[in-house]
This record gives sequence, C-alpha cells and structure tokens, in this order.
Amino acid sequence: MRSSRCLAMVVCGVAILVAAPPARSDAPCAKGYRDSTPAERATMTAVLQAAKKALPPAPTGWVIVGDDQISVTTNLCRDYEDAPWSYDFNREYQRVDDQAARDKIIADAGAASNAAYELKKPRLDAIMAKMQKLTERQVALLQKNDFAGAEAMNGEKAKLEAEYKKVLDEGDSDEQFAAAAARASHDMTMNIDVAVNSNQVMPDASATSLALPPGARAAFQWNTTREQITEGHALILLGQWQRNADGSWRRVRHPEMAPTAAQVISISINADPERLAATIASIDIKGLATKVPN
Repeated sequence: MRSSRCLAMVVCGVAILVAAPPARSDAPCAKGYRDSTPAERATMTAVLQAAKKALPPAPTGWVIVGDDQISVTTNLCRDYEDAPWSYDFNREYQRVDDQAARDKIIADAGAASNAAYELKKPRLDAIMAKMQKLTERQVALLQKNDFAGAEAMNGEKAKLEAEYKKVLDEGDSDEQFAAAAARASHDMTMNIDVAVNSNQVMPDASATSLALPPGARAAFQWNTTREQITEGHALILLGQWQRNADGSWRRVRHPEMAPTAAQVISISINADPERLAATIASIDIKGLATKVPN
C-alpha cells in the first residue's frame, strides 16, 4: 500500500487505583524489601486458582493467548506490607477459525486503496514535477543571495502542496479501508481480568447497571467505539464495596483479615457487545464470591 495504516485493537476497561505492596523498583522504600513467605504465596495462589477455575474456556473457534499461568508477589516493600495486597489473574482470548477471511478483507481493501492511488498517480506526478522545478528555481535564487525572490515563491509552493493534498484525498478509499479494518476486527479478541483487593474502581461515565449475577455486589456495562470498532465492557464487583459520590466504588477495609486474603474482587470483561452477556453467564461468579466476605 502507498500509505501506512495501522489497525488498532481497542482494549478499554475500568480505571483501577491500587493500594498494594509494590514489587521491587526504583521507588523509595524506607523499611526495605523482603521476600513473600510460602504461606503468603499459598494464600494468593489459592485465590487466583479459584479465579482461573471460574473463567470460561476458549469458545469454539477461539484460543487462549499466552501461557495462562498464575503469578503472585514474591518480593515486596515493607512500607506497605500491612495494607491489603493487590494481585490478579488475566485471561486473553483470540478467535482463529476465520482468520483467512479476515485477512482477505484487509487484502481486498488494500488492493482497492492501491488501485485508487494508481488512478491519481499521473496527476500527482505532474504536480510533484512542478514542485521540483519550483524548488530548483528557489535554490538558484538562494545561490545568488536573492533571498527575497526565493521567499516570494513560497506562496506558489504552498498552492502546489495544497493541490497535491487535494488530489491525494480524493475519493473515500481511506474511509473504505477503515471500515474494512473494523469488519476484520469484529469479535476477534476478548479479555477477562480478575483483580483482588483493588482499592477503588471507576465504571465508565456512560455505564448502566446490569442485573446482578448471583454473588455480585454491583455490576455495570458500557460500550466504547474507536476507529469504527465497538467493544463492550463489563465490571462486576464481589464482596463489600461502598459507592462514592463521584460514581467510583471503594472497597470496605477488613483490618482483621490477613493482607494477602481476598477482601474484595472485581471482574473486568472486554468483548464484542453481542458476546458480553454470554461471557458473563459463563463465569462462575457465585463460586468466586465465596472467596470474599459478603
């Protein structure tokens, strides 16, 4: 293709503000770092194993992307070790059964775009030749120290540049390619993230409430659209949460619980809007809710 184009996959979920013991980094840590204990890692692993078990397998024609393994904190700053620890399990899915058809959509759109460019090319080449001659004349004037004369030609140069752009932008090939890219991206990826002990979460401003799945404290859904690609989002809260005046939700603190224990859980889902309801139904939300106080 004559111009570069990039197909952007939208992954937009909830904004999560985390209060957790940071892993080793360049950030200051007054009390120093320590390794997590086997018991602490076992507690987190048990919760994440429950989260992994609660999530659905890949639908027919889809695959799970990545190693799908559990990872827990192994090294932490002692400044924050008494606060609830935040950890999560994320699963990404990708559709693979129709990849050839998706590739053909992009290839056909690229061929159409190239064909449209080739029709414009003679006029573009003619304008470019004029610009080249104009540039040569300007250089000649500059070599004679006729700076005023060279500058006076800038207006003509600007007109040629505008003419070139006008011809280049003729037609709707860019719009057609964008529409094709959106079709090729439709219902191609899905992501589910189970986050433990997030301090605060914020549903999108356009979010509407969902019928509460068994075991849930609150549930929301909304759509986002970018570059003609629409994606559905859901946020499901398990455990004890309090709604703030700004629409965010803050976890209820349980000082009596171990920092590694699951005090609250949030489930974030990004999927095609038509797939969202079935995906929510396929998650064992009720079983996962037994891991947090209600």
